[in-house]
Amino acid sequence: MVNDGHNKSGHPLSIHVLGAGAVGLLFAAHLRRLGHPITLLLRSEHLVDRLARNDGKVTIVNDWARSHSTQRLLPNSSENTNVHVVSGVKAEVAKPLGDHHKDGIISNLILAIKAQDTVRAYSTVHHRLNSQSTVVMLQNGMGTYEAILREFYQKLPQDPQAHVPGMPTFVIGTNSHGCLRKDGEEFVTHHTAMAACKFAVRPSPYNSTCIPHKPAPEIIDSLCALPLSGTEVSWSDLQLQLLLKLAANAIINPVTALVNSQNKCLVRPLSDTSEQRDMDMDIKDYVEQLMSLACVEISAVYACGYPHLRDKLTADDIKEYVTEVAHATSQNRSSMLQDVCAGRQTEVDWINGHLVQLGQQHSVPTPVNTLLQSLVRLKERAGDLQA
Repeated sequence: MVNDGHNKSGHPLSIHVLGAGAVGLLFAAHLRRLGHPITLLLRSEHLVDRLARNDGKVTIVNDWARSHSTQRLLPNSSENTNVHVVSGVKAEVAKPLGDHHKDGIISNLILAIKAQDTVRAYSTVHHRLNSQSTVVMLQNGMGTYEAILREFYQKLPQDPQAHVPGMPTFVIGTNSHGCLRKDGEEFVTHHTAMAACKFAVRPSPYNSTCIPHKPAPEIIDSLCALPLSGTEVSWSDLQLQLLLKLAANAIINPVTALVNSQNKCLVRPLSDTSEQRDMDMDIKDYVEQLMSLACVEISAVYACGYPHLRDKLTADDIKEYVTEVAHATSQNRSSMLQDVCAGRQTEVDWINGHLVQLGQQHSVPTPVNTLLQSLVRLKERAGDLQA
C-alpha cells in the first residue's frame, strides 16, 4: 500500500463508510490505499459475508483514464491506472437501536448515501457517535444536515455524564468527480470523470459562542491527501460551492432524467447534416431557454436566502457554472437518470424541492423548479406502475 498521505499526526485513522454506492466505494478504496482501516456499514449479513469471502476487496475502474491517458490518478506512475483493487476492507451490518458499548464508538464516519435515506441511515449509527466523533457528509442536494439536527440533536443533554451520545463534529464535502456502479458488479465503482472535492467544518448551531475553536478533524488531512484533488476551505467558501453545485444538479439532473440522455444533451454540438442540424438547433434552443429561466429563478432564490453571496450567484454566474459542469461531464449519466432507469426514488425533493421550499420561505416564485420536481416525481410513479 501507499503510505505517504495519512494526516498531520502520521497515523492511520479508523474510518467507517455508510453508503457502499459509487461515491462511498471510491473514497473507501482510496483511503484504504493510504493504509487506513476501513469498515463498510452494509444492509445485511449476506453482503458482509460476500465481502469477507472475497478478502475485503473493493475495485476502482478508472474509466476517465481512457480519455486522459497521459494523466496518473495515483502517486505510483508505474502502475496501470485503469483498474485498482484494494483488499482488507472490513464490513458490519448497520443496525438501529444498538448498544454503543457492544458495537463500539465510531471515530470517523463518511456518510455517502442518498439524501432521502439520510435520517433512516443515520439512525443506525447515531448511538455509536459522540462529541469526539467526526461525520463527513458527501451527498447531493441540501437540507440533510438540518434534517439530522432536527431528528437527533434538537435537545442535547445538559449533563456531560448523561448516557446520551453528544453531537459530533460535522464536515461537509462537495464532490464533483463522476462515478457510477454497474448492474451485476459488487463492491466495484467506476470513476468516470476527474474533477475535485472540497471540505469544510460545519459551524455548530449550538453554543457556538461558548465552545472554543477546535482544530480541524484529522480526517480532513487524510481526505485531502487522496488523489482526488481535495482541498480544505472555509465554511463560507464551501457554502458558495454547495449552492453552485445545487444549481447544476437542479438543472442537469432532472433534464437528463426526463429525456433519458447523458449530460451532453445540455451542450450538444450541432450535427453535420443540414436536416439533423435544424433539429439539433430546435432542441438546443429549448434547452437554452429552460436553462436561462432556471438560472434566473435560482439566482432570485439565492439572493433572498443567501444575501451575503448574491454578487457571486448571479444568473450569469450560475449559467456559466452549469455549462462548465455539463461540458466536463458530457459523457456521464446523472445520478437522477440512473435512479429513474433503475426504478429507484430520486433525490429531486432534496434538489429542486429544496429550492422550491427556500423560495416559499422568502416569497420567491419557483415555477421552473416546481415543474421539474413534479415531472420527475411523475416519471418515478410511472416507473412504479410499470414495475
